Amino acid sequence: MGYRGLPRQGRGISWLSSGGRPPFTPITYHDHLGWHAQADGRWFCGIYVENGRVRDAGTRYVRSGLRAVIQKYRPPLAITGQQNILLGGFTDAQREEVDHLLHSFGIATLDQLTEVRRHAMACPALPTCGLALAEAERFLPSVIDELEPIVAELGLASESFSIRMTGCPNGCARPYVADIGIVGRSGDQYTIYLGGNMQGTRLNTLYRDLVRGADLPP
Repeated sequence: MGYRGLPRQGRGISWLSSGGRPPFTPITYHDHLGWHAQADGRWFCGIYVENGRVRDAGTRYVRSGLRAVIQKYRPPLAITGQQNILLGGFTDAQREEVDHLLHSFGIATLDQLTEVRRHAMACPALPTCGLALAEAERFLPSVIDELEPIVAELGLASESFSIRMTGCPNGCARPYVADIGIVGRSGDQYTIYLGGNMQGTRLNTLYRDLVRGADLPP
C-alpha cells in the first residue's frame, strides 16, 4: 500500500508509473453574473455582491432587494466561489420584472460594473476575523474607487484582471494566485504580489512590501 492507504499502482494513477500525463482540459473562468439560460428553458441571474457582504449601504440596498425578489418568486439560490449570488428558475416574462425590481433597490447590474471592481475580492478581516492584521473587506471598495479612473486613463478599462486583498498572510481571498494580490502585514501596511491569473492556476510573486494603504492605488 502507498501513502495513507492508497495503492501504489492502479487504474486511476497508472499514468504516474508509466511516465505519461493525464488528459488536461484548460481551465476557464466564469463568474456567472447577469442572465444565463438553464437546461430546462428557464433563466438564472447572477447578482454581484461586493466582497460577499449582503447589506444595505449608501444607495445600494442589496439585502432589501434580495429579500424582495426571493419573497416574491421563491427562486433556488446558490452562493458562488466569487462571493456572488445566483437566483434561478425565472421565466422569460419574469426577467424584465426582476431587472426592474433589482434596479429599484440600486443593485448593480452587469453593465454597471467596471472590470476592475467585478473581479475584485476581499476577506472579512477586521473587525470580524481575530487573525486579521489589517483592513480588507471594508477597505478594498475605496481602493477600487481610486483604481477605476487610473485603469481607465491607462486604457485598460476593458481588460479583465483579478485583485484580491486579505487582512493577513493566511490568504482566505486567494491573493497568491491573483493578477494583483494585496496582503495585510500590520496596521496600515500591505504586501503587493503580481503575476497570477484569472483562472487561479499561477502563483504570483512579491512586488513590494510594507506599502501604506493610501499608496496602494498609485
